Amino acid sequence: MGTGYKSIRQTAHMSRSTKRPEEIADEEYLRRLDGWSTFRSGITLRGHEVFVVNFRELATLADNIRERETQVIALWEELPPIARRAYLYDLIGEEMQSTNSIEGVRSTRQEISLALEAATEHGGHARFSEFARLFLALSDDDPARYALPETLEDIRGIYDKVVAGELDDNDRPDGDLFRNGPVYIDEPATGRRIHTGITPESEIKVALTQWLALTRNRDVPPLIRAAMCHFAFEYVHPFYDGNGRTGRFLFALQLRQHLSVPTSISLSPVISDGKNRYYKAFEDAQHPLNRLDASLFSYRMMEFVTEAQRRIIDDLSVKRSILLRSFAALDQLRSERDWNDDATNIVAALIQEELFGIAPHSITRPRLRESMGLGRNRTNHALDALVGDRTIIATGQRPVRYELSDTMRTAIMGEGQR
Repeated sequence: MGTGYKSIRQTAHMSRSTKRPEEIADEEYLRRLDGWSTFRSGITLRGHEVFVVNFRELATLADNIRERETQVIALWEELPPIARRAYLYDLIGEEMQSTNSIEGVRSTRQEISLALEAATEHGGHARFSEFARLFLALSDDDPARYALPETLEDIRGIYDKVVAGELDDNDRPDGDLFRNGPVYIDEPATGRRIHTGITPESEIKVALTQWLALTRNRDVPPLIRAAMCHFAFEYVHPFYDGNGRTGRFLFALQLRQHLSVPTSISLSPVISDGKNRYYKAFEDAQHPLNRLDASLFSYRMMEFVTEAQRRIIDDLSVKRSILLRSFAALDQLRSERDWNDDATNIVAALIQEELFGIAPHSITRPRLRESMGLGRNRTNHALDALVGDRTIIATGQRPVRYELSDTMRTAIMGEGQR
């Protein structure tokens, strides 16, 4: 991991003491738990309290995340509103598909796109639409819409939305709020047992009550707090199925209290690409000899946050350059074709959807009207003219969708944009 920090397990194995490794681990656990740079979680699981030592590289990484956020926010706020909305949908689509993929839940981009559309409609429903609504709430300007859970019932409510329509009957929680029976995590390749979740439900409730208290503990730095909460939630494993997706959403929810929208909803693609490192971090932290020292786990989670930020900065920097070039080409075409403001603005909206949006890159009439504040007649008149001269093409029915024609896409945005 590139740190000088040694886990308790490593320390016990490296010791020249004649004591048993368990004794050495217990002594080291107590020493670290009361250390000057230790943040305690207040969450006790099987006799040990989850904690993080804020070692040098961890502190530096957290500081770098804060500094890099200024770049992310600047790039995000420079985007025109239509591009920002399109990019937000693309990020959520990637996030949902990746978090599903990590757990082996199959979902296509088309399904995610339909889920996002349904989630923006009052009463709309499609597969994953409840999950999409959770992520859309993270982008809201009103902090109340992405408030942290306050009760055990709130946690269950979030879980129900994450897994809506996706649970087998035998995986449904059979307790008051959580599961009654045991749950095991085995290594897929070997069948080796990696972890056993907390039982019975009464103990799950105690642990998650402590978890809720940690989410409100302002004496622990926010990124460390979020990482400890993520580790503890997955350790408890309160449900038979859907713990990973729920835990990663709760992690994003905590990050959103302190970081930007794009950073908060960009973690799962990075985790999916580094899935082995993600699971290895869990396995190491929950090893009995490590006594729930989540320090290196927190470092790994902050590496994922850092990588997500870098990807966003690189992606938005490139796309912003293409957008500026495309708008310059659009100005030229406007003069050549004598387009009015309505036609020009519709093409500009489709450029932004093409560049920043989730595939398929098309927009419905209501979306266009909403985005540009135009009336029905003006929108329809402009669209009909643009379809007529093959600037844009119309596809589908109820609703009809609009996108740039291949010729226009190449003329404005250059080759290779699709």
